[in-house]
Amino acid sequence: MENVEGKTAFVTGGASGIGLSMAKAFLRAGMKVAIGDLRKDRLEQAEVTLKSLGDVLPIELDVADRGSMEKAADEIEAAFQKVHIVFNNAGIGAGGKLHEVTPEAWKRVLDINLGGVFNGVQVFVPRIKRHGEGGHIVNTASMTGLVPIPGSGQYGVSKAAVGVFSEILREDLAGEGISVSVLAPWIVFTPIFHGDLADGDREGIAKRKEQMAANLGDSLTDPDVVGEMVLDAIRRDELYIFNDPVSRRMFEQRIGRIYEALDRQFPGK
Repeated sequence: MENVEGKTAFVTGGASGIGLSMAKAFLRAGMKVAIGDLRKDRLEQAEVTLKSLGDVLPIELDVADRGSMEKAADEIEAAFQKVHIVFNNAGIGAGGKLHEVTPEAWKRVLDINLGGVFNGVQVFVPRIKRHGEGGHIVNTASMTGLVPIPGSGQYGVSKAAVGVFSEILREDLAGEGISVSVLAPWIVFTPIFHGDLADGDREGIAKRKEQMAANLGDSLTDPDVVGEMVLDAIRRDELYIFNDPVSRRMFEQRIGRIYEALDRQFPGK
């Protein structure tokens, strides 16, 4: 979708982090934007941040609830008539060893991180088809899902599922005028890394960012940078969207192990 000006985007988890930065990028590109988030306080603050950039519609949303997603779709269409881009971004972090994860924690993360994407696709794809102007779906996965990392627990599993889901969906929608991308960020400084701090604790958040930058260097990305990367990728119809060149080395290590197994099991083939 090269020309996004005048079109409408919906961003889940849009009141903070990558979602908020994506909303900024869409608005600067001349789009109308709806942001959905579970946190009313963050929605109110995000509206203050975004309203000077263009038309923005904040919506309280629980992505794990299909009815909540349907209601959000109705609200957006009532305000902006059509939706063209859906950014299924809402998610929560969780880690630990898989054999120790409680059933409750497992279900909660999968319901939000994967179920939220599923709900977003099922609710909005028929509506995009209906208006016939084409569209684009972006789903947020993670390098933690594409390259398994020990201790990433149900988070890593949920993001791995989002990656495969997106690849299949892109093929399913081929020829329908709707394309699909999957964002696989490495380390982006979002509230997932300072969830123990209050949103108003600016000093504490800044200190946390300094500490992470000292340890990670260039591998700590600002979410506003990711927002522009995603918009550019939508225009170029990229399937995979990465934010850090270190992703190449991570993939090479994983794929190397796969090829080594194939070489052992099928030597000379």
